[in-house]
Amino acid sequence: MDLIPTMPGIALEEDALPDGAIVDGDGHIELEGLANTRDLGGIKTRDGRSIRPKMLLRSGALSGATEHDAAALIDEYRLAKVLDFRTEEERLKSPDPEDLFDGVKFVDIPILNTQALGITREGGIKGLLKAVKTIEKNPADLMIEIYPSMLLDETSSKGYAQFFDELLENEPPVGADPVAEDEESAQPGSVLWHCSAGKDRAGLAAVLLLHVLGVPYEAILADYLATNKYMETRTQEVLDSLSAYGMAGKLDEGVRVLNSADERFLRAALDAVDERYGSLDEYLCQVLGVTPEKAEALRTKFLEG
Repeated sequence: MDLIPTMPGIALEEDALPDGAIVDGDGHIELEGLANTRDLGGIKTRDGRSIRPKMLLRSGALSGATEHDAAALIDEYRLAKVLDFRTEEERLKSPDPEDLFDGVKFVDIPILNTQALGITREGGIKGLLKAVKTIEKNPADLMIEIYPSMLLDETSSKGYAQFFDELLENEPPVGADPVAEDEESAQPGSVLWHCSAGKDRAGLAAVLLLHVLGVPYEAILADYLATNKYMETRTQEVLDSLSAYGMAGKLDEGVRVLNSADERFLRAALDAVDERYGSLDEYLCQVLGVTPEKAEALRTKFLEG
């Protein structure tokens, strides 16, 4: 069964394609060292508007970025700010190459804590052995248990509240002539957010933002699931590591589950929010401070049409 439906509501005009990168139907940006970087531009809202292109980017960690990748993101996407959802431990292990992104502001916004992340982010043989114990149970149940914490955990809710605050800051265009009067140069630079794989914490950030912008659930889900197209290389690296220690075979399917985006995981988080706050809108307003006024400001900034 194909878990990744065609993305509804995405329409990128041919002349919108950047010179330095290739974008396909789900907003994927083809880069040398970054497998899961996507532009949310073009996704349609319920009222017929669409997200402005080259303003909202989601990604996995930037540690693999090449000079070409950095240049493409800065020159073609006017990248101005990077929001890093990883823990301090993760950042120290695989730091973003900030030196390649001259003039770009980097902001650390940890979502969850190291203990809550558990085996999903710990490397080396110790991490592999812990993974074995977890996968021997039900890996889907593990993710269903973790996902609600990504929204309800105190560290997470503070992080996502800051995420929305950072989005509303008017970022100057990067690499543009500050005195130029053309519309392109007048637009603020883009914001990119990422976690480790760009799947869970970054994925939920996209879910929250798309909901605020008025995107229907079907399109939100399609964007969330699209990550599965670009996780295969990362999954294979984990499987190769397990194989090197004689722990592959029966664990393969469990690894694939842990490394996938699955609607069951997303529903677990959203259902937990509904149970505690009554609705996602109430959670956004009460916990993250996304008031109706702030939501309208976000729509004004990031929607067109």
